[in-house]
Amino acid sequence: MDVQLILNELHETGVLESHMRNLKPLTGVTSSKVVVVMDGTKLRYVIKQNDPAVVEAEAEFLHTYVQVEKLSRLVYVDPLHRYLVYTFRSGLTQYHGQNKSDLLLRLATEVISHYKPIGEERHYGYSDHPFVEWRDFLLHRTKESEKIIQDVLPPEDHRFVYTLVAGLPQRNIKYLLHGDCGVHNFVFTENGTLTGIIDPDPVVGEPLYDLIYAFCSSTDRLTVDTILPALEKLGPEMAGEYELNREVLLGLYFRIATCIRHHPKDLNTYTEA
Repeated sequence: MDVQLILNELHETGVLESHMRNLKPLTGVTSSKVVVVMDGTKLRYVIKQNDPAVVEAEAEFLHTYVQVEKLSRLVYVDPLHRYLVYTFRSGLTQYHGQNKSDLLLRLATEVISHYKPIGEERHYGYSDHPFVEWRDFLLHRTKESEKIIQDVLPPEDHRFVYTLVAGLPQRNIKYLLHGDCGVHNFVFTENGTLTGIIDPDPVVGEPLYDLIYAFCSSTDRLTVDTILPALEKLGPEMAGEYELNREVLLGLYFRIATCIRHHPKDLNTYTEA
């Protein structure tokens, strides 16, 4: 949909003030078409277009966690779910190896700890690709990752990861998650303090998934001591009984697949970890 038509709709419905007509495209933000609405020289609102199922899922996430200060505020959702509008998060989007343990601690206490359980009628996984069990979703991710990794890892490593998935307990923990909770979606102040988290790809699942996703999303400090303080902030209702090495090894396997596609220079660090 032409963004000028969207802008006209937003003016007609009173979502945007009439003087807000200047737009700035954003690049490098997943598969969505994204522009920022300017208020004079200030970046004010984001208009994001995507498939209706994706727009609806992101809107649900932002609406559900409207009280979480680190997330953007949802302003408007197109009734046909062609686009949504939310507040722009100012700051820096480059992660330069700031104190990772503190970063994860902030993520756990200021975002993940505010996650809400979701109804039993909802399935695990993505809204347009649901699974009856959380383990089924992780098995799907494992199969997709294996296709990408192929012979970068030996066959016994792939088999080992499948045994990790098979050995996961059925915890019946079901929350609405960010789903793409990596440092590439974190916004920082100039001194490296986490100030926002953007671009959710919502998943119904276990909160531990988002924390480990963040932990594995950069190559620095991939050690138990880095993640443990944050993990301890998640109560048993969010984490259940877990075996940290098993969960992190799965996260690293998924990350290796992402790394091959988008950040091949980091591959050696991840395979070593």
